[in-house]
Amino acid sequence: MKNKSFAFTIDTLEQAEKIILESDIYNLKPIFHFKSYILRGFGSDFISSFKKILYSKYGKSSFQLYVDCGYDHGLCISMITKKIDYIKLKGNKVILYKIRNLATKNRVLLNHSFNIVDCRNRKNIKTKMKEICLKGIK
Repeated sequence: MKNKSFAFTIDTLEQAEKIILESDIYNLKPIFHFKSYILRGFGSDFISSFKKILYSKYGKSSFQLYVDCGYDHGLCISMITKKIDYIKLKGNKVILYKIRNLATKNRVLLNHSFNIVDCRNRKNIKTKMKEICLKGIK
């Protein structure tokens, strides 16, 4: 049976910290998903400072980032140069082909598929992590 990759949609640093602490119990490496409205609202510097804060607190191997850029190609290129792990981008075939070439040079995966778990309004992350790790997602 193939292992499924899970990405956790978050909005705050506190949510990310809870997920990192819970995923250590189950020996998982969480992937944090940011929706496109956060990226458009706060900009690419928000994601890079978010990444630096978590790296300084938990180390580089404790998590990965998955960013949804929507149709914004310039923002996608900015995220590629900042070496975000996974990027989701919408567009026509020609644009996606050119950006995919740039992404492979920077070791960034473009339009990778994940099972997304929304943790933005979740009070108890422990129970959701337990469901994911022991029974599968419901």
